[in-house]
Amino acid sequence: MRIAVFGIDTINETRMILTAIKAFAAEKNTEASVLEWHTGKLQAEPLGEWIRSIPEKTVAENKHDFLPVMETYDAVLVLGGSDQAVQLLSQAKTNVLFLPVSYLGDHALGYDTALNEVVTNVLKVKDTISSLLYMKQRVCCVQLPGHEVSDLMKEAAAAVDGFVVAADESSWQHAAEYLKQKDEKGITYSFLIINESVAPQKLGAYLGEKMELDFKELIYDESQCMSSRPTAADRIIEKNLARAAAEWLESGAGTKQLALMNKEVK
Repeated sequence: MRIAVFGIDTINETRMILTAIKAFAAEKNTEASVLEWHTGKLQAEPLGEWIRSIPEKTVAENKHDFLPVMETYDAVLVLGGSDQAVQLLSQAKTNVLFLPVSYLGDHALGYDTALNEVVTNVLKVKDTISSLLYMKQRVCCVQLPGHEVSDLMKEAAAAVDGFVVAADESSWQHAAEYLKQKDEKGITYSFLIINESVAPQKLGAYLGEKMELDFKELIYDESQCMSSRPTAADRIIEKNLARAAAEWLESGAGTKQLALMNKEVK
């Protein structure tokens, strides 16, 4: 039996899952590899303590390279990826297990840690700017990873009393109205939550034409949404996913997509 693992837009904190896979491989005296994308080619390396994430765009653009490689293994575990990636990779003629691992969706491993990390850091900024009197609206524009309005954006905005701004013009108009309302209430600071589909400089210039403001950017990349100290919720989820992965390997079941509900694996 040959086992392969790879991650799509995933997180690094998956050690329990990888340990479970390696333990199964050792018990069955079988090979366990991690698939990584190097110089336009999917290559196998010995499975270690962590995996290097592959962008979903890369997978979609090179599906004819991924499927044949996956089919050389008896079982493939995919950490992360959207429903589109699941549909694409399910075409592989081998058993595939899809695990919900992503900091962007609230039903995935890594999300709770990412939300906690972002909110904690934004609140530190809030403590600073809310303590200072200023003659014009101070706007902190927080850019999070991704190109779609995500659960992370919406819940981060709710936690810091911010406003989600998408790429369309109507959303920018609503943002301008939101800032004017804050100003009328005497609240001289605001948080706008955007993603990578919105250029902060262009948004700042647009809003600056509507009212007088002081516009600052706070940009988070993927690494800044992670933490070396996962939350308790994510620790529980990872443990449950590791157990589910081991059970799937042991059972020899067919292709399956795992889902999370109240930290339990379904």
